[in-house]
Amino acid sequence: MTSYIVFLATLLSLHMIARRGLTQAVLLVWIPIFLAFPFNFFVTIPGLPDPNLMQAAILPILVVVLRDKRPLMQFGRMEMLLTIYVVFRVFVDFINRGYSDAQNYAFYMLSSLIGPYLIGRYVIDKRQMDIAVARMFVLMFVIFFPMFVYELKFWVSPVYKLFNMFFPGAGSGLSIRYGVARTAGTFEHPILACVMIVVVYRLHRWLTWLGEWDKPQRNWLGWLDKNTRWMRIPLAAKISILLILMAIMTISRGPWIGGLIGAAMTAVGNFKNRKKWLVIFALALVMGGGAGKVALDSYITPREGEVISGEAQTMLYRKEMIDRYKEFMYEKMWTGWGLTTRPKIAGMESIDNAFFLMALQHGVPAPAIFLTIFLYAIISQIKFGLKAPPGEPPLGFTFAGIYLAAFISFATVYMGAHTEPMLFLLLGWGESIKNRPETGITTRPATTPHHSGSNAPFRRILY
Repeated sequence: MTSYIVFLATLLSLHMIARRGLTQAVLLVWIPIFLAFPFNFFVTIPGLPDPNLMQAAILPILVVVLRDKRPLMQFGRMEMLLTIYVVFRVFVDFINRGYSDAQNYAFYMLSSLIGPYLIGRYVIDKRQMDIAVARMFVLMFVIFFPMFVYELKFWVSPVYKLFNMFFPGAGSGLSIRYGVARTAGTFEHPILACVMIVVVYRLHRWLTWLGEWDKPQRNWLGWLDKNTRWMRIPLAAKISILLILMAIMTISRGPWIGGLIGAAMTAVGNFKNRKKWLVIFALALVMGGGAGKVALDSYITPREGEVISGEAQTMLYRKEMIDRYKEFMYEKMWTGWGLTTRPKIAGMESIDNAFFLMALQHGVPAPAIFLTIFLYAIISQIKFGLKAPPGEPPLGFTFAGIYLAAFISFATVYMGAHTEPMLFLLLGWGESIKNRPETGITTRPATTPHHSGSNAPFRRILY
């Protein structure tokens, strides 16, 4: 019964909507709850879906979004792709696992993927909100830094230590490398934690280019800046150091590589001749990918009598894992085996590739549709970023860099916990920045929406 505490998140959302409006409910309730609590903190309700804290918090917000933003909603290319993706995966899951399990999965898809997409698309609807949301994500990860240090020392996140009494079945998991704990925070796996850090770091860099950290800071970030003046470096550099240290503590090579490539993609937007540098980046990516494949094959192939390193063994495991599971994938290529009913090979239970795991669960069309969504998002953000005035750091290239970094990272880990809702929030946010009247390429009339009491004017507080 203690797990019913998740519905406090619902009450907090309702209270904030009634008192301060929709945008503040997203900023001050949904984002903190989404990031601060693991997804395995959920309540089991017989005969109904099992919501976690994030889902409990988002439900009232989605009701208000659908009520107040419906006149602005449109069905474009991205919405069409997302609809096909969700309907297909839920349908084949129903075929494989039956109604009850498919019902829970449908609830997850709607509340954890489509819900965040709608928030990104219709709540983050102006530049002021872009900045506020990015700042809130950065603030939350600054708060997480001492928690990561605690986990590094004691091998458990303080969030699990404090709240495990309410969710006794929730385990934090533990991954050790080089004799130290790989920190995962509330994100269930170190690689997933590092993916989230990379995303937030890119948002932080965009705020830095806008000069947001050069302004006088209030409240928590102001306290941080004031109490670290002895470092004699700007606040932006302090935040960068914290985020980089957090990424290092996860000891996750895949997101590190993805983050560097995403940074290179984002950097293209800061050059005067963006098209020229985009071509250079694309050529470097193709040549680097080819060279990396040759180097990797050489690294994981031992010479006669040689014992390969632990890192090489991990990479070799991923290659052998795909080779051995291919037979199962070919057996049910179009519908897969179901979300939780896929075959498992003894000693190779972990599928460390999100796209291959999708194919096993719901057939080859599932990752094919997902990759189409990724490619459309990256290409459309690049096209949007190229239209930004020279000298302006385009948010489009930041989003393209994030999508690319996530794409590379998911080739080394399953896509789970917070990363999936975060990605769909960013997909919606990316569509929002392309379809505003001030961009000049909007597909909707430049009308002023009616502001209900629940969608009060924006106010920045707390951070």
